[in-house]
Amino acid sequence: MATPGPSAAPNAADPPLTAEQEEAVRQFGVLTTQDAETSVAFLRRSGWSVTVAVSKFFDGEDDSVPDLNNLPPPPQPGPPRPANNQPQRLIDLGDPLSGFDAAAGPPVHNVFEQARYAAEQNRRMAAERTDVARRIVVQPPAPVVRPSFFMALILSPFNLGYRLLAGLWSAVQYILGLVPGLGAFRRMASGARAAPRRQLNPRDAASRFKREFAEATGSEALPFVEMGYTQAYDKAKTEPKYLMMVLLAPEHDDTKSYARDTLLHPDVVEFVNNPANNIMLWGGSVRDPEAYQVSIEHRVTKFPFMAMICVTPKEGGSTRMGTVKRVVGPVSAGYLVEQLRLTTAKYADDLAAVRAVRVANETTRNIRIEQDNAYERSLAIDRERARQRQEAERQRQEAEQQARDREAEAARQAQLGKQWRAWRATTLAPEPAAGTANVVRVAIKLPESRGGERLRRSFAADATVEDLYAFVECNSKEVSDEEADGDTEDEVISEKATKPAGYTHVYKFRIASMMPRELHEPSESKKLLEAIGKSASLVVEEVEESEEGEDSDAGAD
Repeated sequence: MATPGPSAAPNAADPPLTAEQEEAVRQFGVLTTQDAETSVAFLRRSGWSVTVAVSKFFDGEDDSVPDLNNLPPPPQPGPPRPANNQPQRLIDLGDPLSGFDAAAGPPVHNVFEQARYAAEQNRRMAAERTDVARRIVVQPPAPVVRPSFFMALILSPFNLGYRLLAGLWSAVQYILGLVPGLGAFRRMASGARAAPRRQLNPRDAASRFKREFAEATGSEALPFVEMGYTQAYDKAKTEPKYLMMVLLAPEHDDTKSYARDTLLHPDVVEFVNNPANNIMLWGGSVRDPEAYQVSIEHRVTKFPFMAMICVTPKEGGSTRMGTVKRVVGPVSAGYLVEQLRLTTAKYADDLAAVRAVRVANETTRNIRIEQDNAYERSLAIDRERARQRQEAERQRQEAEQQARDREAEAARQAQLGKQWRAWRATTLAPEPAAGTANVVRVAIKLPESRGGERLRRSFAADATVEDLYAFVECNSKEVSDEEADGDTEDEVISEKATKPAGYTHVYKFRIASMMPRELHEPSESKKLLEAIGKSASLVVEEVEESEEGEDSDAGAD
């Protein structure tokens, strides 16, 4: 702890203290329990910065730095003597006090005091500038390289000898530890036999530190986060929050008292757990690799150690993380709470501004995303409508094409039907001559659609039912009208009729006997004499489209 030197004594010629300086003296006295004279001396040497003065009081100050308040005044030049009794020309160098605010610091009486005040201001600004808190990525431990079998076989005698010597040395230490006054050997032996600490990943190491801290102190009041330093650093930077980092060395003598009396003090616990303070607590033991690397990065030379890290937008943008407070060594709970309160109050506006900017950016980003989603939905609807229109147009074109195909097929079938009827008319057997035995005589009543006439015909005994159907088909009025409408080409076809290749004629009517009613299907194998006898009165019935399709399917089967 530093003590004021001889130059700290107040000078009667010093100007009276302002209200801000008196408040600084009061805060310094509360934190350090020093009298007003010593407080004024520390504050004068620290540029009236309470933070710098308290740091100098607890950490010490460099005595090689001279006290600028007691420097001897510069030599005053004597009045110039005019030469040859000529009046001396005066050059206006301007006001040396221009650009300086007298209310911002001690009164400036000459250029020397002006320079001294500027130097004090620069020193104070340099002291108040925070160190950059860098993101630390823990390097994974190097994999254990095991020698090959032959190398292990060669080194096995050395390994066995080392184990024997180590066991012998442990036994000697244990025996010497039993001798009064040689307890150090016992501690060395117990330390040598202690199992090495298992290395874990950062998250598991943080969970182990929290568990060990609770077991050592018997309290879980402090909300240590169970994540690695890098994850805590990123979270404090993103939200943003204060990252309160605590590094402990279990071998240090002050670790237990610091944890029990300072960290677990009700005021500290209440301040850290208060959500309004936005503090995220992370702790680590220097025996773990991540905490050890963190201590190296923050240049920690004394334990226990506490640091506050947060975003410092005024010193390098909204993404710069700085170490805004360092508390080194064991301190009282009141001092720690006061430092935490001053730090959070100092940077609360900066964090609120960064948080507001990020909320605005997040809102803008969400609005943009929602607009993009709405545009994508609208575009998807337009695409679906276009697809439906294309599908409807495709179906319409397919329907038209199918209709044209059906019409073309119907025309082709009609043409083939004409050709078939012309060919079939030439293949009908003539009527048997009068007096021929076993002649089948039929009287056929045509429907109105086919003229409504009554046809009479005699067939030979070997005629089939299909011959009867062909006779009706070729002598119907409907067929006669169609053939009458044909051109000369049709007549040529009738004269030179041939059976259409690949064409199967389908009769669109059925012939039935009335009493008793019996339907006679067209058959080329069934004899007409067998079906109706030697004489019969028959009727022709038109077949509906559905029945015709069913008959066609049955014929195909």
